[in-house]
Order: sequence, then C-alpha cells, then structure tokens
Amino acid sequence: MIIKINPSLLRRQEPSDFEISSTTSVTGFPTQAFGNDSVFILHAVYLRKNNRFLINRTRKINFLKTLFFLSLICFLNPSYADAREDGLQAFKQGNYELALNFWTPLAEAGDREIQYNLGVMYNDGRGVEKNILFAIKWLTEAANQNDADAQFRLGKLYLNEKETKENLQQAEHWLRKAALKNHATACYYLAQLYAHGKGVTKDNDLALRWYYRGAENNNISSMYNLGYMHEVGQGVPKNLPEAFRWYDKAARKGAADAQANLGRLYFKGQGVSRDKIMAFVWFKLAALQKNKTAENNAQFTFKQLNTKDQQQALNLVSEYKEKFIP
Repeated sequence: MIIKINPSLLRRQEPSDFEISSTTSVTGFPTQAFGNDSVFILHAVYLRKNNRFLINRTRKINFLKTLFFLSLICFLNPSYADAREDGLQAFKQGNYELALNFWTPLAEAGDREIQYNLGVMYNDGRGVEKNILFAIKWLTEAANQNDADAQFRLGKLYLNEKETKENLQQAEHWLRKAALKNHATACYYLAQLYAHGKGVTKDNDLALRWYYRGAENNNISSMYNLGYMHEVGQGVPKNLPEAFRWYDKAARKGAADAQANLGRLYFKGQGVSRDKIMAFVWFKLAALQKNKTAENNAQFTFKQLNTKDQQQALNLVSEYKEKFIP
C-alpha cells in the first residue's frame, strides 16, 4: 500500500533574518527571562523588567559594590533615594514629564540604572518624544559603566539605524560586550551578524559559537537556529540527532516553528525513531499557535492513526499545551 505524503510535511520552518516568529517580544526582539532582576538597585529597573539575563559572578561582585556605594549615598543623602522613588512612581502614574525631572539630574550625576531608563524612554518614546540621539547618549553612558542591558540595547539601536559601515561596526562592538557578559539575546544577535555577514566577515563557525552560547543561556531563537543549522548542514556537518535535540529544547520553551519542525522529524523518523503520535502532538501544538502548515500536517497525520492512538495523541496534546505553549 502506498501512503501519500502530505507535501506540506516536507516544508521546513526556516529561520528568518534577526527574528523567530514564535519568540515572544514586547520590544521587537527576542527576549527570554533568566532569573530575577528585581533585586537591582532600589526600583530603577521598572523599564527593564522584560529583559532579564544571567549575571556572572564578576558582575554580582560589581553589583554588590555599586549597591553598597549607592546605599551609602542614599543614607547620607535621603533626597537622592527620594528622587529615584518619586521618579518611579511618577512614571507608573503616567506623569512622564515629572519622572524625567526627577531622573535627569540623577542620570547626569552618573546613576547607571537611571541612565539606562532614560535611554529606554527616549529610544521607545515612552512618555517622551522619541529621540534617538538622546537614547544613544544615555544608553552609551550606562553601557560605558558595563551595563549589559544598555550595551545590548545600544547595539540593537545601531543595528536598526541606517545600514552604514560605521553603524554596523558600533552594533557589533556593543553586542559583543553584552554577549561576553552572557547576555543571551545579545549572543543571538551577534551570531546573526556572523551568519549573515553584516558588519563582519561572514563566518559560520563564529555564528555557531555564539548560537551555542545564547542557547546555553536559554535563548530560544539560538536553540532553534542550532536545530536548523544541524538539520541542513549549514556551517556544520549535517547531524539530524543534534537537530532534533535543539528543536526539542526550543519546542519545549514554546517556539511554534520548532514544534512544527519537531513534528516533521517525528513523522519522517529523522534524528529520532518514527512516531506518528508524537508527530501529531507537536504539529498540533504549533497549529494552536497559528502555524498554518502545522495545522495541515496535524490533520493529515491524525487520519493515519487508529482510534486508540488518536485518543492517546489527543490526551498528550491536552497535557503538553499546558506545559509548552506560552
């Protein structure tokens, strides 16, 4: 008996330039949550709560030193702490002009966290007129104080500006600084620069290295790209078990494209034993996240299961969607 394969099963969900559609982002770039930044100095991290990352031991030591220093300032000068808190409360209440009045003197005095906040405000137009020059000014001030978030934001800002040699060089410079501090999303962006030869010589080996570093720090897009590179043999020998491993990691963190590709590998028995039940499960999870190709594949695969296997597959979908759909 000849089984007709649904042509859509042969379609690979390929990574797009500088974004993976299944990765959630409020600010337009892939972000992941790593640990808890809520203990950062006072409460000046209100604007950065969606861009958390792992902090290495050295940065923890620097953080403690900075915390001690600022705590001493706040103790000796209560108005300093009041201005920080008053600025935060004003921002939360939507009184951005007042927040700016409280925070600007602190930023000018060298407060790294406040400099970052102002950079974000001007970059995103949050409560102020969007001003890229002011954003660059304040993000650079914070980045020069080794703030990895500011370094990443600054690198991304230059990347999104007019594609000139100077801007791309600045982007690579700041993204590298953040990536070396294990800022996961910066690792991903730096890998993309090398993968596409933007501002640097195209180098698949370096792209792979930074994708791995990003993936090791829980960046979903890096995991997905590692799966893709190993599946097609881009910059590395083709390795389907390794492709399966990274698609599986990304799929379990909610990446719809990875779930669709994982279903395809299960269906075809590539890099893993053939399993149509699991193929349906992952196709269906991707379909629940509006992946049209995966929806077609799920319908096609489901029809090939017997009644018992269909029920098992549906039970697994119910279980998995609670775990693996954001």
